[in-house]
Amino acid sequence: MALTVFMQYFRMVFSTLRLLAAVIALHAACLTLGASESTPSFKNPHHVLKLTWNEYSILNESEADGLLKYGGSGHFQVTMAKEGNDVTWTVTMDNPRLMELLGIFVGEKTVKLVQGLNPNSIDPSEKVALEAIKSLTQKMEYARKNPIWDSIKLSGVVVQQGTNWVIQSGGDIFTLVGGKLEELKSLKGNLVVANGCVKVPGQFEVASFVKKKENTLELFVMSFCPFGQKAEAKLLAFIDSTNAMAKPKIEVHYIFYKQQKEGKDVFFTLHGEEEMVEDLVQMAIRDHYPQIFQIYLRVRATDDSTPWQQLVENLGLRPSDEAAIEKLITTRRDEMIKNECKYAVQYGITDGSPSYVWESEQVSNLNKIKETAGLDAFKVETCSQ
Repeated sequence: MALTVFMQYFRMVFSTLRLLAAVIALHAACLTLGASESTPSFKNPHHVLKLTWNEYSILNESEADGLLKYGGSGHFQVTMAKEGNDVTWTVTMDNPRLMELLGIFVGEKTVKLVQGLNPNSIDPSEKVALEAIKSLTQKMEYARKNPIWDSIKLSGVVVQQGTNWVIQSGGDIFTLVGGKLEELKSLKGNLVVANGCVKVPGQFEVASFVKKKENTLELFVMSFCPFGQKAEAKLLAFIDSTNAMAKPKIEVHYIFYKQQKEGKDVFFTLHGEEEMVEDLVQMAIRDHYPQIFQIYLRVRATDDSTPWQQLVENLGLRPSDEAAIEKLITTRRDEMIKNECKYAVQYGITDGSPSYVWESEQVSNLNKIKETAGLDAFKVETCSQ
């Protein structure tokens, strides 16, 4: 009974698709699949299929049969990777017309398979093929309805124009849309760095944004990472030696890792609990005793063994200040770590000490920034998991 319904369904689908295939066949000689029109600000979305070997085999054979029959060409990207205990074939297509044609080709392949079956005696290999076709067509339908758009980063000013809100980025103006629009309105007249996509030419759908920190270099480190300490010392020395009018501001933030244990978030650092405490101490000094923060970093970069209590005392803090830091990092430990993680994640930073953000955009080469172009090049070395 199930097989009969399956056959009727695909015969009905095929009768409709065959008409479309005939029309496409008339134009196959001049149709190159995969070519997509685009403008500097707009590109067609990607359609992505994650397939098993059986599903990919059916897709590949279906396309080969279809192209032999109708002509033309098909272009898509295929990658293989181990996921769990299996290998997954990821197929990426940039042309929605190719998705339509593959649907036709798979439909034809399916009808041929079903027509060759004996409803009273289906062997195991035929059953596997039917199951693979069913799952493949479901994945193709999902991919067609859920395209993936390229993520774009825009830096510009938020402006209101009549009833519309726009972002002025260089010489371009994009109308802002999406669920983040209301939040963006509060930054009217400010520079922002926004992530999102252009689904309609001239419209920018915002996924996330940060207020742009002009002339600010943010450094993300682990407090006992030797590469992070070296970067801190080198940058602070460089800033001290530059022209006072051109000095960029330096901010330091910290990298924590998160894992689930017994249903709860547990945070840790690469160099253990001692580093966790040191990170928290440096965050407390940064936020509440900024007058000694940079000096403390310089000292700590050359001395990992002296207790932090002794270092802050040497730098002029009182016993009451030391007690306040101790209380803060004990009673508000989780809150401090979560806030620090949230800040780093907005830039996509979850690992790699040191990592750099210039004017609210992540960068890898400080020598490409005018304000730090005179800095001796760092070796590309980081502490990471």
